[in-house]
Amino acid sequence: MSYIESSLGNNEVLHYRARFHWFYKVAAWSALIVGALVAMLVLTQTYAWLALISLLIGATVWLSIMMPIWTTEIGVTNQRVVYKTGLVNRKTSELQLRSIEEVQFEQDFWGRIFDFGKLEIHGTGDDAIFLPAVAEPIAFRAALQEAIGAAQGGDAASMNGAPRAGAADGMRARPA
Repeated sequence: MSYIESSLGNNEVLHYRARFHWFYKVAAWSALIVGALVAMLVLTQTYAWLALISLLIGATVWLSIMMPIWTTEIGVTNQRVVYKTGLVNRKTSELQLRSIEEVQFEQDFWGRIFDFGKLEIHGTGDDAIFLPAVAEPIAFRAALQEAIGAAQGGDAASMNGAPRAGAADGMRARPA
């Protein structure tokens, strides 16, 4: 069970879950494959130590990219926004929907082409959540805005706990 699901309160429903863009996984697997290919090429030259170093660098880069993907959760419930990172040392940032004052959205040229971007969610006072680049950021922002409206007394259908429609699988922007 995920952290977000295990931390849900009474009458709290997970509406939307964000995911990392597929570019992260492509970069990780590319680093591992390049490290293995360089290791095989160097091994034919009988430099076993250099091949091992190349393979270790590729594996380290792969692990350093994949670990955040495996251990990060971003979600919108009918009461709050949750951003959790870490496996052993867990760090969470949560904002009540009623206290959110501003949602900033940043998407560069490549983000527009491949549909990824960053969101900053500012609450009352100095509270803020800075999210990494997520896939389908406009859908995530729409789900967040819908939940904020419902929490502030807007759309009654959103307040009854009916999950929002979206995409599927993994750490992906989707309904819960």
